Amino acid sequence: MSPSSLAGHTLELIEILLHDQRPADQLIDSFFRRRRYLGSHDRRELAETAYGVLRNLRLLQTIVARVKPPAAAQSGWLFAAYKLHVEKNSPATIKNFALTLSDAELASLAAQQVDEVAENNIGLRFSFPDWLVTALQQQMGEGESAKLLESLNQPPPLTIRVNTIKTTREECLRELQQRGFECAPSKLSPDGIHLSKRANLFSLDLFQDGWFELQDEGSQIISLLVDPKPTWRIADVCAGGGGKTLHLAALMKNRGEIFAFDVVPRRLENLQKRARRSGVHNVRTQLLQENEIPEHLLGKMDAILIDAPCSGTGVLRRNPDAKWKISPEMVREMVEKQKNILRHYAPLLKSGGRLVYATCSLLAEENEKVVEAFLSEHGDFHLSDAAKILQRYNLPQLANGGYVYLFPHTHGCDGFFSAVLERTVIS
Repeated sequence: MSPSSLAGHTLELIEILLHDQRPADQLIDSFFRRRRYLGSHDRRELAETAYGVLRNLRLLQTIVARVKPPAAAQSGWLFAAYKLHVEKNSPATIKNFALTLSDAELASLAAQQVDEVAENNIGLRFSFPDWLVTALQQQMGEGESAKLLESLNQPPPLTIRVNTIKTTREECLRELQQRGFECAPSKLSPDGIHLSKRANLFSLDLFQDGWFELQDEGSQIISLLVDPKPTWRIADVCAGGGGKTLHLAALMKNRGEIFAFDVVPRRLENLQKRARRSGVHNVRTQLLQENEIPEHLLGKMDAILIDAPCSGTGVLRRNPDAKWKISPEMVREMVEKQKNILRHYAPLLKSGGRLVYATCSLLAEENEKVVEAFLSEHGDFHLSDAAKILQRYNLPQLANGGYVYLFPHTHGCDGFFSAVLERTVIS
């Protein structure tokens, strides 16, 4: 495809992303389904540019506004600013895209200096809302939060989890490498593999045969904290599409029982499909209504995983459009929902059982503060030693008492929080 045609498609996609509130990944998938004539290379270029504009939207809008304020919301100007100041293309290269900018406007846009535009403003430099920057600075300090925000503004790595029900990590690595993929074992998860380049893995025979699932390395650590035994009965009460459910099944060697609950039928249907592909037989799915509890399972679970709905601040590098959809009000609503879910499903746990509360949020309000509030109301629960559990996987350094925080700038994975609780043994 010619540069001008590719640019035209990109501008059309950017317009959609800027004005449609649905998740960006859904909009991009829909865009490509309606344009099946686009080749894989063109689709990759389009998606990467569109995501790049979303990641750097605040910075790009500010740069454009210094040249021509009314153009700060125009896709062509944002595209040009991205190509110039993020991808570092020359003005001569930008001309090949046949944009509507005049030579003088393009020269003025190219003359802008990012360091000057974003001087002493981390939120502007890495395109995050000020309230989120302030919240992270208060939690982590200015230096550490700046490193975190920079990492959250980078594209995520492509990571898979090997399905050990069907194969080993070593065998999967070997098969991928024989097919020409550059890949290496993940550093934290014993079941993870990092691929050096983005690729469509869904059409690969290994994926269709259930050898692996796409799953971030940090997400894989959550299941390790549950550390399930093959004879256990486990409730995954916010199962969603089932990435962690399937990992638990593999850790249990396809034995025991996993009860996967969710309130959205489509998610459980997807989980069932993935379970069949993965050869998983120990998962029981059940659709629940809001605030419904499976009373026949009260006090019978050896472990509960609550992967709670949250603001998603830890996965913003995957969902850069969400930066501008999250608000302090949304976080407060999430906190109430998280407290309710934790309070609601904890009674499923048997005496001496383990409860893992997890989010993909980086905000203390959704994490340790939710856990502390729960513990203050439930004297029969206490924090457990997460390091002792992770020692089995040679990962005790990830824990801080009963809590585990994972950050993209220090661990290379998405941002996650986990707390390990135990229910006091009744003598």
